[in-house]
Amino acid sequence: MDMPSMAIYAHELASFYHAKRLIRVGSCGAIQPDLKLRDIILAMSASTDSSFNKLRFQGMDFAATASFRLLKEADDCARQKGVDAKIGAILSSDNFYSHDPEQWKLWASYGVLAIEMETAALYTLAAQHRIEALSILTVSDSLVTGAAESSEARQQAFVSMFEIALEMAE
Repeated sequence: MDMPSMAIYAHELASFYHAKRLIRVGSCGAIQPDLKLRDIILAMSASTDSSFNKLRFQGMDFAATASFRLLKEADDCARQKGVDAKIGAILSSDNFYSHDPEQWKLWASYGVLAIEMETAALYTLAAQHRIEALSILTVSDSLVTGAAESSEARQQAFVSMFEIALEMAE
């Protein structure tokens, strides 16, 4: 998926199905040295290198943030399961393979935890529709160490993330 696709889904879920809470689960690449494969990240905010919000806000920046209530609920749920979820900022990027393989270091120097491709759009559309949204991510690879989960391992590794999201959906 990517931000334009996420924007379609979020808009339709909010507008046509009257969804009040959107919880995204997905993978991400760590850009902090203390993050390990399979760590869970609760995305508090999402910066972006995309023009998605620049176009929407006439060149100005928009701080795409999670619903605090969902963020707290996910953290509480993770703690009850014995999962030490990391909470912080992530980057939603338009580029899976960047033309500058070192660009992630700028974001890392500002404390951004990881990179994925959808959350900034999700949080922006949630704000527009006045609904709650949260991204729960599992670290599948690390730009810092080069470590990466195999496709088979990812199927097993993402269980905690799914359990947290499903418990919140009840």
